Parts: sequence; structure tokens; C-alpha cells
Amino acid sequence: MEGGSLFNSGFLGASFNWWIGQIVSDSTWRDNIIPGKFDNKDSIPGWGRRYKVRIIGLHDQGETEIPSDQLPWAQLMYPVTAGGGQAAASQTSNLRQGMMVFGFFLDGQEQQVPVIMGVLGNNAQTSLSTKIGDNKVTNTQPGSLATSGFAEPADGNKDPNIKVPDEALVINKPKDPEQSKECAPPPSGVAVNKFGLRSDQPLSKAQFQDQQSARAEAEARGLTGLARDEFIQRAVATGIKNRCEQANSPSSPSRPGATRENADAVHEQSIADAKRLDLYLNKTVVMSPCDMPGSAMKAMQTEIDNLTRQIDKILQSALSYVDAASQILSDIQALVSNFACTIAKYMKIIFDKIFEYVMKQINKALSKTVDKMFPNQRYLYYDVRERITELIRCLYSKITGNLCGQIEGFLLDILDTQNPSPSNGAPYVPICAVEDLTGNIIAANMDDMNNTVDDVLNNVSEFLNDIQEGLSLIGVVGSGGVGGFIENITGSITSALTFENISLDIFGCDLKPNCPVCDYYTLQNGGGAAEEAQQPRFSNVDRAVQNPAPVRPTAQVPFATPRKDTADLDPRVDASSPEQIQQRVSNIA
Repeated sequence: MEGGSLFNSGFLGASFNWWIGQIVSDSTWRDNIIPGKFDNKDSIPGWGRRYKVRIIGLHDQGETEIPSDQLPWAQLMYPVTAGGGQAAASQTSNLRQGMMVFGFFLDGQEQQVPVIMGVLGNNAQTSLSTKIGDNKVTNTQPGSLATSGFAEPADGNKDPNIKVPDEALVINKPKDPEQSKECAPPPSGVAVNKFGLRSDQPLSKAQFQDQQSARAEAEARGLTGLARDEFIQRAVATGIKNRCEQANSPSSPSRPGATRENADAVHEQSIADAKRLDLYLNKTVVMSPCDMPGSAMKAMQTEIDNLTRQIDKILQSALSYVDAASQILSDIQALVSNFACTIAKYMKIIFDKIFEYVMKQINKALSKTVDKMFPNQRYLYYDVRERITELIRCLYSKITGNLCGQIEGFLLDILDTQNPSPSNGAPYVPICAVEDLTGNIIAANMDDMNNTVDDVLNNVSEFLNDIQEGLSLIGVVGSGGVGGFIENITGSITSALTFENISLDIFGCDLKPNCPVCDYYTLQNGGGAAEEAQQPRFSNVDRAVQNPAPVRPTAQVPFATPRKDTADLDPRVDASSPEQIQQRVSNIA
């Protein structure tokens, strides 16, 4: 049939012309792709998945002769596994600005209907430009076309929807190629020579100078043989270490390359990997119903351990990958403030036990007095007991309301956050630090507790004087606050934290609580518990209460509250714009 009268040599695609080009700035084609959800297909300004491509050899390199917005639209050829969209069989293209694509012209020699067949993968070693459309490469000025997919357009028309995700950020500060190779650990299977340098790469200029200087100094010292080689090796290693520390420091100039944009280094670690690892290693507290005070203290130790690891991470980042080191102190203080309130909820358990013990001792001591009252007067004592409970509850609310600030001040002191410095690793938090914390916080609130119990006794005394003036009952109770009942509570913290109020075992075989063997767990390693030497000892808390360190609570920032003359908010007014939000804030402030 070929060559017959029905054969048409001018069918579409008869002249097959290849091309290679680069997708230009997305400011020229992104409007055709709506970034969010929409209801009507007519909302799309044009055919969505089309791109502007500057074809090498056909269009000038640069923006001089043919601006990017005047380039022809390039259509897409999808693989058979993606489908064409009918019957919901489709896949979305994943092309971005700066990518090198190839294809053919659907209209042959006319060269006005380019079709994208594929994309050339980027290599991890390729240096990518962070600007696009800036005429860095033209027909008369050669250079690299490699461009980041997150590059900013030279005209400033950046897509606000494009954010660099954590998966696309590297964990090491970008360096120039020579520094990057020098600071990277040798790949698996690559041997190092006797000077500790990779055998598969030539010496850099700096390494050669280190080696020559060390060799001359070794000869001047009269070193020979193995001693000479070891001296040179140490000198070269020291030079590499110093240069890498300088390259990683905040004072070194920033360089492009902070993003992972390659198809070959799929196992290169990213910021997302580091965040996941931090989440996997974060300890989650496991409370035990069998010893709530002891479990609460071990929980505080766990949370402080989490805090010190995060502080260490901030300090280490100051050396490795932070350009704005001035924010370190404020970041650490904000972190401590958040953790202080987390620790405070476990400190409330300690005070719960103390107040339970105080109430028990008060009721036990006053029972002798109540027993001497006439039967027809005892019911009146219930009103007094309600008053006692209200005073204790008010004190508890006052103390627990101030715990965040007190604990924050204590943590800021022991962690020395005013003079942060990187360490070799997160410091280990011994249980004695938690014992000191618990004792100091109790001691800081001891005066309030003693004063409240004095108020309790005064109320009881007045009540008894009113109803039984001639009966000597007050002497049974005594006075002096907590000291009148339990020989001063500061000497009985151990008793307060270990006593059991009510223990029911009616039939002798009641089920006991299922006590967990773990104090915490991590997603990576599972459950864990403190060693015997790190179990909390309430006697140490007693000593800390007797000799407390000063606790300087931090000021708590109050919530913004409207004034009396602040106008009511109209719910019908749209407050989504920044101007409306600012106006509402101004009305309150």
C-alpha cells in the first residue's frame, strides 16, 4: 500500500524534529495551574498542564530577543501508565521551573507546537542557581543553565504558594565544592592513605600546603620514620578540621545549595529526617499508679532530659547550620518556658500528696477536740470543716498557678541559659537535679502553707470559743501552723510523700494496680526505665527543703484583655485581612 494513491506524506508528525530546552520562570505559566481546590472547570484560565520552554538553538539564551512570556506553549506527553484523564485515569506532571526537558515538534518544520516527552534528571553534585530569568547565560555569555526549582524570578514575581519543604532541605551548611569534598566522610570502600586523606582524590591546595609545612617542621625537629608520618598526619587532620569548622560557622558566607534537588541521591538525609529522628528519640512519660509522687519525679527527670537535648540541638546548630545566631538565647528561653509548664503538671502531683497529708493530719488532730464536744454541737463543726477545705483549696490553686514561673526560673538558673555554649552532646540529667528542684519549689511555698494552716487553726479556735467558752478544748489542738500538728512539715516531707490515706482490702484478694516496669518509651527504642541509682529518694527532697536555693520566678505574660471602653466586635465584619486584624488588636491595646 505504501506509495499508493491513498498514501499521504504530509500527515501530522511526518517530519520528526527533536529538541532540548529548559522550563522558564513559573511566573510566565503558573497562572494556568490553580494551586487550590475549585468548583468550576471554567475557572482555569487556560489549558493547565502546559509550560513555557526555552529551546536550545531555536530561542535565544536570555531575555533579550524573545521574552519568556512570548515563548510557545509546550504540551505534555504522558506515559501509558498515567492515562489521558478519561475515566479518571490520570497522573499529574511533576515539572518545575529550571528543569531540562526534551521532546519533539508536533508540527514538524513549523516548530510552533513543542511536545515534552521527558525530563533530564539532575545530579546531586550540580550547583544550582537561585535566580531564574536573570540573563546570566546569553548567546554571547556562556555559563551553566542548572537552576533550582525554588529559584526566585529575576523580576521579583515569586509564587507565594511555593515553600521549600523539610524533605527538600539538607542538614549541612552548603560550602564550595572543594570544601564540601574535604569535609565529607570518605564513601564506603574508599581507603585513606597514611596521612588520613582519601586515596581516590588528589590533594587540594590547602592540604598540600599543610603537608609541606608539616614535613618541613618534622625535619626541623629531627623526626623520622613512623614518628614523622604521624606528625604530618596530625597536622593535615588538624588543618582539615579547622577549615571545616570555619566553613560550618555562622561567620562563613552563605552559599547556594541548601536544597535537595536531584534524582540520584535519594538517601541523602534531609531536615525532615532529622526531625523524624528527634521525634523517634523523644521520651514519652509513663506514669505509675503504684507510686504517684515517685513516678512524678521520674517524669520530671524525663522531661528535663528532653529539654536538655533540645537545648543542645539549638546550640549545636549555632555552629553547624545557622546564620542568625542572635536568636539562640530567645529560642532557648522560649523552649524552657514551654517545658516549665509541662514539668509543672507533674509537680502538682507532689503538692496533691502533700495537701492530702496535711488534711489527714489536721483532721486527725482535731478529732480529739470534736470528740469532747456535745453531740448536739458536732454537726456545726461540718461548716468549719468546709471552711478548712476551702482554705486548703485556695492555697493549692495559688501555688499551682505560680508553678510555671517558679520552675522556669529554677531551670534557667541550673541550665545557665544566659551563657549558652555548645557541648559535645546533650548533658545527662541525674535524679538529684529533680530532687533539688522538688525540694526548692516546696520550700519556696512553705511559708504560704504554714500561714494557711495557721488560718485554719484560728478559724477552729474562734468556733470553739463561740460554742464552748468554758470548755478547755483549744489546748488539745495547740497552734503554730503545720508545726503544731506534724512537728513542722519541713521535717516530714518523706512521710507526706509516702503515706497512704486509705487502703481497702475487704476480701484479702482484691486486685492490685498493674504497675508498669517502664518510666518512659520512645518510638525508636521502645520502653526504658531509670537505673536503681537513679530512683528518686524523698529523703534527699527533705534535705533540699531544709537548705533551699533561692527560686526567682519569671514574670508570666498575661493574656490581652479588653478595656471597659473597648467596643464590641461585630461578628458580621470580615476580620481575615491583615488590616482588619491589626485594627482589632489596636482596639484592645
